[in-house]
Amino acid sequence: MRISILHPFTPEVVGLNEKNLPTIHSQPHLKALQILSKERNFECSMEYFTSRSRAYSLKIEDVIYRFYPVTYKWSGDHKKWKKQSSTSCLRYYNKNTPDVTIINMSGHSSPFSYELSKIIKSRDKVYIAMLGGQHYSDNERNRDYYKNAHHILVHTLLQKREMLKLDLFKDVDIHIFPLGVDSSVFTPVEKCNKSPYLLYVGRILELKRTHFALEALKKLVENGFLNAQLDIIGPVSSKVYFVQLKELVLKLQLEKNVHFLGEMEHLELVSHYQGADLLMLPSKSESFGMVMVEAMACGTPVAAMSSSGGPGEIIEHGQDGIIASPENYGEEILQYFKKKEKQIYLSKRAREKVERSFSIQATYKALENSVDSVYHTKA
Repeated sequence: MRISILHPFTPEVVGLNEKNLPTIHSQPHLKALQILSKERNFECSMEYFTSRSRAYSLKIEDVIYRFYPVTYKWSGDHKKWKKQSSTSCLRYYNKNTPDVTIINMSGHSSPFSYELSKIIKSRDKVYIAMLGGQHYSDNERNRDYYKNAHHILVHTLLQKREMLKLDLFKDVDIHIFPLGVDSSVFTPVEKCNKSPYLLYVGRILELKRTHFALEALKKLVENGFLNAQLDIIGPVSSKVYFVQLKELVLKLQLEKNVHFLGEMEHLELVSHYQGADLLMLPSKSESFGMVMVEAMACGTPVAAMSSSGGPGEIIEHGQDGIIASPENYGEEILQYFKKKEKQIYLSKRAREKVERSFSIQATYKALENSVDSVYHTKA
């Protein structure tokens, strides 16, 4: 049986370098596919678009990576990335349709995803729609796309509940596909910081609202934590916002406290998670946030925003992390660092939650159940 997870966009869209993609992007999916390949002897693949002129493939531990030349090249406008398509990919699927294709796309879907879904159905094969984000476009094309999917995959129960309130997803089967972490790699070490060490990991763009992390850091400095540090790790997806952050650092006089470290390999993040006292996640909207679970696995609690989606389902405020409004984000973080016993308690509970609910094995079982449900339907 052939199983594919298709990401119908170029790596640049999510701020990544194509060369490093297999070690950075969609790691829980990759690990789950690797287990599926070994346990069930399935042929598994991860697929993307590429800006190169020719299709190519490579193999990472039993999983084939395929890259198809993109037809519509992305200009950098985040409102237009969903217009990307690939004639090469459509041709391949016309001749070599996998038995099950999981199409990973935003809730707005795309013309390409719809066109591909019609090819898959015409070959009497199955596609599953995997949705990220919390915003959806309700139109005739998307209704048809979701209706004809075998089922839909989302990463949190909260997202499923919100989707079921919408007429767009009426009578649609929605499964939860949790994103797990390898807790033998992402593991705690003893923290010995003399001053608060804050960490931000993610793309640098307006939606992530990294400026709230800078403002929280300033509040710490103003309240006696003069040597508090904030490391910012991740690719620059918005040059305009990056410049604004640099200017804010100067305005707040935090030049000695803030470090922009750029993009890193996935495993390079481990030591930063382990060393940090708190991961900053001030995003406006976050369907899941893989960095959140990775940090928690390392015993580093997360400070997220209320009403941002996924974090509200994963984090229990005051028990294994912090959930705050934009108005009191900095104050909550200040109070956290004033109480050492609270830091120890949240750190321990954060790790325990990941071990209990967000393992790679949980991701694999969800994928296996998803694929097996296709068998049962056909039978």
